[in-house]
Amino acid sequence: MRSISIFCASIALICATVSPTNAAISESQTLVVYNSASSEGTELKDAYLAAHPGIGPDNIVDLHDASLLTSDLTMDEFITKIRNPIRDRMLILIGPGPHHFIAIVLIRPMPHRILDNNNPLVGDDPDAAFTEFGVNGDSTYASVDAELVLLWQDLYDGESGGRMDSYADNVIENPYHGFENSEFEIDSFSRFGITTPKTFENLTNLFWMLTGSGSSRLTPGDMYLVCRIDGSTQSDALALIDRAQNLTVNRATTQILLDRNGGSSFEFVGDYNTANASLIADGWNVRYDTSANFVDSTEEPRPLIAYASPGENHSHNGGENPPGSGTYIDGFTFARGAIFNSVETFNARGLNGLGTLYNHEQVEDFVAAGGTFAVGNVFENFEISQAENAYLLTHMLVNQRTWAEAAYSSIWFLSGQTIVLGDPLARFETIVDIEGDCNADISVDLADYNSFAACLAQSPTGLECECFDFNTDTAVDLFDFAELQVLFDDN
Repeated sequence: MRSISIFCASIALICATVSPTNAAISESQTLVVYNSASSEGTELKDAYLAAHPGIGPDNIVDLHDASLLTSDLTMDEFITKIRNPIRDRMLILIGPGPHHFIAIVLIRPMPHRILDNNNPLVGDDPDAAFTEFGVNGDSTYASVDAELVLLWQDLYDGESGGRMDSYADNVIENPYHGFENSEFEIDSFSRFGITTPKTFENLTNLFWMLTGSGSSRLTPGDMYLVCRIDGSTQSDALALIDRAQNLTVNRATTQILLDRNGGSSFEFVGDYNTANASLIADGWNVRYDTSANFVDSTEEPRPLIAYASPGENHSHNGGENPPGSGTYIDGFTFARGAIFNSVETFNARGLNGLGTLYNHEQVEDFVAAGGTFAVGNVFENFEISQAENAYLLTHMLVNQRTWAEAAYSSIWFLSGQTIVLGDPLARFETIVDIEGDCNADISVDLADYNSFAACLAQSPTGLECECFDFNTDTAVDLFDFAELQVLFDDN
């Protein structure tokens, strides 16, 4: 992953109570896009609608196109086969129109990459992509999802292969990024100017900066929060839907792993520091590792509610290389609702059977391992579209926002290479603190008793048994068993 330094500011984040306010995105404000040319797409769409019965028939777009059973599209194919059919569907509705919808859900199988206009696969080559983006200012490769965020903007108009000759070149500043804007739930912004063309200013041939005033200035109300339900198999995608419903997390016994290489050159040192401080302040258990060691699953056996690391890029500047080849996520235990965010350019390339590059771990592997939410990249993105943990994790786990809001508040730029995987409407409805629930299933039960019995013979305690050391004497013994009995009875 190449680095183009923009800047990374320190931020202050506000903690919320354990009871969320009303959802900022309703089921009626959610548009579901699927392809009935795939029987699996139809099945997955039906499963998603069963989980969200408030999504009515007017909120469904069927692309019905066998040619879309692929991974990559040209920009022209994206416009004619995906963007325009969604636009047309919104415009013919008697009731809800373009301004009514906030979230768009893409149902597997759905293409995830738009090829560069004049150099189709340049995004798969970091060095060539650096030239196309940082020197030529003519990078039009993107994710399908990122382009749909600005559904009503004709970004491709004027594109002829020149430097920043269309808004499709490089990326566009995200008005919802950062705490200052995202402290408000997404439905608090007016959406009535969403079809109005916006104006942007070219900043040093790197990205398009927000400019203009009134309805010509892009605001969070002019965005759709686009998420996809996907995975390497149909069963994985179905499980992804199920795991996101009625979410409760046990803050007392789940862990957050922030594994940042202390010698890393990435621009995210401040981000990791701020995320760590914010989460600890709200009572979360954070393992923040800044050493050269890569924390693998044998070193962290406790249930994880969030995982963030440079992934295969951890080996930069003297850091330890992760075990395996793009398989370092194997062996971790993920609690229901777990979040994944790795600093890897190609960690979402492998969808639709495409496969990865440079052995980067895949978001679909995280889903197969029991994960629920992830942000990933389908092409080289130079870190500038990398999701920031300080916003992503704090808004999700502290402020209890919807997944779509947490994810999009964490992304610097739009019209880039990012995808957001998981149910956009999901949020942690309840955050509890139940001691003794060492497998984080929100119950102190016989499974915990069995784990305690195994730990009783291991004194002094290891990480996997630390949860049962109620009196913190570094031993799991009969004193702790007495406390476990009380917790079992109370539960």
